Amino acid sequence: MRHLMTAAVAAWLVAVPATAEEYTIDISLDTGPTHLRNLLAHEIAAKIENASEGRLKFNFFEGGSQYNDQDVPTALAQGAIDMALPGHWNLARIVPDYNVLGLPMFYGRPREAHYRVTDGETGAALARETEQKLGVVVLGKWMDLGFGVMFFTDKAVKEPEDLKGLKMRSPGGAVALARFEKFGATGVSIPFPDVPQALQKGTIDGLMSTFESVRSSKLWDSGLRFSYSDYHAFYQYVPLVSAQAWNELPDDLKEIMRTTWNEGVMAAREAAAEAQSAAAEEAAAHGLTNVSAAESDLAALRASLMADQPRLAKELRVDPGIIELAEKELEK
Repeated sequence: MRHLMTAAVAAWLVAVPATAEEYTIDISLDTGPTHLRNLLAHEIAAKIENASEGRLKFNFFEGGSQYNDQDVPTALAQGAIDMALPGHWNLARIVPDYNVLGLPMFYGRPREAHYRVTDGETGAALARETEQKLGVVVLGKWMDLGFGVMFFTDKAVKEPEDLKGLKMRSPGGAVALARFEKFGATGVSIPFPDVPQALQKGTIDGLMSTFESVRSSKLWDSGLRFSYSDYHAFYQYVPLVSAQAWNELPDDLKEIMRTTWNEGVMAAREAAAEAQSAAAEEAAAHGLTNVSAAESDLAALRASLMADQPRLAKELRVDPGIIELAEKELEK
């Protein structure tokens, strides 16, 4: 009887298909749930979950509840978090070649020019450096935030020289600090969740950010009244996965994650551009007065800043080979 039962159980086990193993990716974002990065990341994550038929799920830690973007690269390297989307400027502390994206040759360029670089050989070279130095995986194409804009509480800035003497919150990275120094302002590094209080207390006179970031935190309620758009920087987020989490995934889920991410990013980029435009309109409705630099002025200013590029690149420890590569892709 015992042998007959064993045979029956064995037959039942063969007849019932094994349930596919499920995996969870913990992702850290230091911006709040209404921020553009969070909204777009949730959308792409949902697409990946659907493509995996529920075998791969995402667990979000938002608003800096786990790590801020300055600390998250180290957390990824240590396997303390599975995934994050730090801005490329935050990665420059570890991989200085990311500073190439803030050099004067990018000043005032349209986003399509930036894509030629970050989606091209320059982006691939930066990915290799990142993976080697941090022991992480760069999942794919970078996700957009949008063009940097300078916002102010009390001073209407109409040209870069008007920045002299102001204390400006920087999103991080040596390039942004160097740009403020160039125009006589002081760059202050403050985590984004602390910005509202810093504006209200007068710790800073303004910040470098985007219209969508200002909208998501309603920073007009914290005293912002003016903005100056000079397309000085184009902000993108680099999708990083810890090697520990990546290596635990089966090959088919790795492929689904990469493919679906890259497809999702292309749609997310257009959504980001539309969101920034809508956010600018909402900011105007809340009393923010914007001055946009003329295209001719941008070209002239870029030309004048280029004289300073060799010195700046040396100070920021950008490899000359990366600069040459980026220059070629910019001019394609």
